[in-house]
Amino acid sequence: MKYLLPTVAGCASVALVGTLAVTAPSATAATTSPDVSKEALNVSKEGLNVPGARDSSDSTATAANQSAMSNLPNIFKSQTALASAKVPDIVTASASASAATVNNVSAGLTSGADEAVPSEGSAPTESEQAPAEGAESESPKSEDVKSDDAADEGAKDSSDETKSEGEDDISGSVRQKTEDGVNIALISDVLDVPANNPSLIGFTFSQAKSNIRIQVRTKQGSEWGTWNTLDEEQQEEAQNKGSEPLTVSNASAVQMRILGDSAPSDAELVLVDPKRDAGDAQAVAENDPVELDDQVSGDSTGTDTAPEESTEDSTDAEAASAENVDAAAGATVTNQNYVPGSSTVETVAKKVSKPKIGSRSSWGAKAYRGSPDYASGIKQAVVHHTSGSNSYSAADVPGIIRGIQAYHQQGRGWNDIGYNVVADKYGRLWQARGGDISKAVIGAHVAGHNTGTFGISVLGTYNSAAPPKKTRDAVASAIAWKFSINGISKATKSNLVGHRDLGQTECPGDAFYAKLGEMRSTVNSILKTGEQPSDSKDDDKKDDDKKDDDKKTEKKTTIEKYAEKHKLGKALGKEYEVKGISGAKAQKFEKGTVYWSKKTGAYHLSGAIASAYKGDAVTDLGLPTSAEKGGLKGGGAAQRFQKGSFYWSKDTGAHYTSGTIMKYWGDKGTVKGHLGYPKDDVVYKKGRGEQLFQGARLVWAEGYGTTEFSAKGSIAGGVSDDNSPDGTTPPGDDSTDDKSPADSGEGSADDKDSTDDKSEDDSAKDDSKEDDSSKEDDSKEDEKSEDDSKEDDSKEDEKSEDDSKKDDTPSKAEKIAAQRASIIKDAKANLGVRYVWGGTSPKTGWDCSGYTQYVYGKNGIKLPRTTSQQRYAGKEISLKDAKAGDLIWIPGHIGIISETKGQMYDAGSSRTNTTKRSYSWMLDRGAKVIRVVG
Repeated sequence: MKYLLPTVAGCASVALVGTLAVTAPSATAATTSPDVSKEALNVSKEGLNVPGARDSSDSTATAANQSAMSNLPNIFKSQTALASAKVPDIVTASASASAATVNNVSAGLTSGADEAVPSEGSAPTESEQAPAEGAESESPKSEDVKSDDAADEGAKDSSDETKSEGEDDISGSVRQKTEDGVNIALISDVLDVPANNPSLIGFTFSQAKSNIRIQVRTKQGSEWGTWNTLDEEQQEEAQNKGSEPLTVSNASAVQMRILGDSAPSDAELVLVDPKRDAGDAQAVAENDPVELDDQVSGDSTGTDTAPEESTEDSTDAEAASAENVDAAAGATVTNQNYVPGSSTVETVAKKVSKPKIGSRSSWGAKAYRGSPDYASGIKQAVVHHTSGSNSYSAADVPGIIRGIQAYHQQGRGWNDIGYNVVADKYGRLWQARGGDISKAVIGAHVAGHNTGTFGISVLGTYNSAAPPKKTRDAVASAIAWKFSINGISKATKSNLVGHRDLGQTECPGDAFYAKLGEMRSTVNSILKTGEQPSDSKDDDKKDDDKKDDDKKTEKKTTIEKYAEKHKLGKALGKEYEVKGISGAKAQKFEKGTVYWSKKTGAYHLSGAIASAYKGDAVTDLGLPTSAEKGGLKGGGAAQRFQKGSFYWSKDTGAHYTSGTIMKYWGDKGTVKGHLGYPKDDVVYKKGRGEQLFQGARLVWAEGYGTTEFSAKGSIAGGVSDDNSPDGTTPPGDDSTDDKSPADSGEGSADDKDSTDDKSEDDSAKDDSKEDDSSKEDDSKEDEKSEDDSKEDDSKEDEKSEDDSKKDDTPSKAEKIAAQRASIIKDAKANLGVRYVWGGTSPKTGWDCSGYTQYVYGKNGIKLPRTTSQQRYAGKEISLKDAKAGDLIWIPGHIGIISETKGQMYDAGSSRTNTTKRSYSWMLDRGAKVIRVVG
């Protein structure tokens, strides 16, 4: 294991933070400087051998006829490939690995254009069985990412790369590839991380010739977490390219890998140990948390029913509508990016005093490189979360901020960190980016929207749970103060927004985003009175105002308010629980049905999508998470749900897609790509998924990824891939080569050589011999019986014959043992047969599953054709119970356990052909033992 950091630190969350100039408190300035370690990243053989190093990538879209990298989401593609994009998307990934917390720090990542740009026409009408007219526009996402037109659809598979003859065959037929066939361009050793304070990991490079994906995983104890993808983080002031920093928490080690056809140049892994400073505790002690009176703070309570709204600006998830995103695009101080009239500067705002904000010197900030830039004022506040660990202590916070600054300044060459202010979960505020906090410092928190905005971020990840109420109040108090000194008298949905409103990202998390309405109410309460908590006056007046507001809204729930706002007409029934989804509520109205939960907020369905949303679709997809979007190709429409999306067109009707197949389809351009619209609903069962699209039928198999078949007909024996180059099966040296005309990498389901003539002749001869032997035995037995009858009486003869039959009939255990011995004999007899991808015959060669199918077939056991099917051909047993003749399987490879402990017979590759060798490498990758004998 490799050490790049001093072993004095642990893990907590990380946040990009920005700058506010405040009067320094009396806390002693931190003097500790973070340790920043950089290491050139290459292919570590030790790293490749670590269990799980080749685990599947988070996008298993690896088509039979496409480059592995052409299936990557656009956020990982080079900017050259995305240069034609019209509307940049800002994508942020948030991830966590089981017990060891791994989280991304969100900043702006510019990606390709949204594939579904609204057209001038309306969505299809209800009379056409299409989604309803006038629906709000919001782009559906394939879970983490968006796709666009820049997919590289003609690239060659990276499996054809030249392999070194001197290298060991580490994974049988796979060399530097993930289980789903994606090339591992770079992988690190296992690296130790600090144990007692926050730490960060990131990746930098200069140029990438191919599309890349940056992934990190963490280890806690003896268990590795899953691989998690980092976004590429782009800012104008960066001196190189690279990822966002990732926070590692409660972990003992980390490992990084880069997926892509080729390694980027000047690749470096960056680790930051911010250390713990003696002044950290004092800085925390002297920076009091913000505490708002109940009269000012919004209500934080919630119930399982749709809650009542507190103000007209209170929000559910509809604040993520496309019009808000469009309105905010390209923000500058000229107010050109806002909904007309919604964020105009008014001069009637009361002066609000500044809340307590910890100084930069208190957390040990390094100097701003150069001089901060200023806008003439701010006209919008943007709320973020850092996508870091939530398990940090109060004393960790100064170090967390130091670590982020160190990564950005020393790792990326930035001038400073990006947010103007950062808040922690304890309700404290901290100045981040350098400059005068009372002025409009231009930060680096949203690409293309830094001028004229105030960026404030909360340390932690808030997808499933919102920050504590005191933290939300602290954020609201800082925004209210900035609004007041910039002449903004009211917080609205256009001037107090979440990061996701300005780009394609989950930031600030679903749960936090759902609280923005409450925070607008809090900001407006502060602006109304001009008072912060320390200035509390006229409490009776605030009590009266709150009572008046409660009276105005006490009768309407969120669903009712939503229906009224979207003009859905009269209610056609009472609110009811959605069967199969815990905590979900719904209510039917004249023009649609509104669905609501705490996590998703309220959205409505209408037209064809509403009609199709029933049965399995409800449990498979969950609740809607976006408004319906019209204007897609051919006048189509779409709507996003928790686990997938519905798509409608006049030719195909409404059908939903989800999971791996949806990711693959997204990588191919969704409805704008060659696959077009879905023609039926996706189905997943026993390690296999299938869905028919206009352009092809997609089939996914566990461990192999996704393969395209002709859209005509069905998947059956003899089917070949119409999309393969020149109509031929591509050559392959790997049993996990995803270029399969079957479903998973071992060649055609009906290979011409799958029935071996010689084996049939041998079988016939064996049958003939058995018949002759039977006749001879019968004759001898008759003669013996006649002799015996002369010496013994008839009863004794019968007893003798019965005993003879009992002695000659083998037991079940003996039959099984004989069958195992015969399997091993046939496996040995075919050692040396050459490896041929797609082959099934000893005369012409075979791949791994063709070999096992042949040997077992010779012994009366009919195995299916592919490894994914053979995986389920028998019963899974533990390794300690394995016997000679059992199968040993991993995704993409299968062998026959031999009579020698720890070894197997298999057809591994064109270098090893059919051989006997160790299966220890398979155990490192989670091998399964399958018993089909007996």
